[in-house]
Amino acid sequence: MTTFHVEPIDDLIEHDTSGQPCVCGPTERPVERDDGSTGWVVVHNSLDGRELTEPDRGQA
Repeated sequence: MTTFHVEPIDDLIEHDTSGQPCVCGPTERPVERDDGSTGWVVVHNSLDGRELTEPDRGQA
C-alpha cells in the first residue's frame, strides 16, 4: 500500500508524514488505482489558515 502526503509549503509547523497522527488533523482519501488496488492520499491542513482565503483548486 502506498500513501502520498500533500502538505502546505512554509507552514507554521513541520507536518508529520511518518504515519503518526499529525497535529493538523489531516484528511485521508482512498484512491483506486488502474489495477484495482487502493492507495491513500493524506491531505494536511495548514496551521496558518491559508485554505480559508485560497480559491478552491478542484478539491472534491
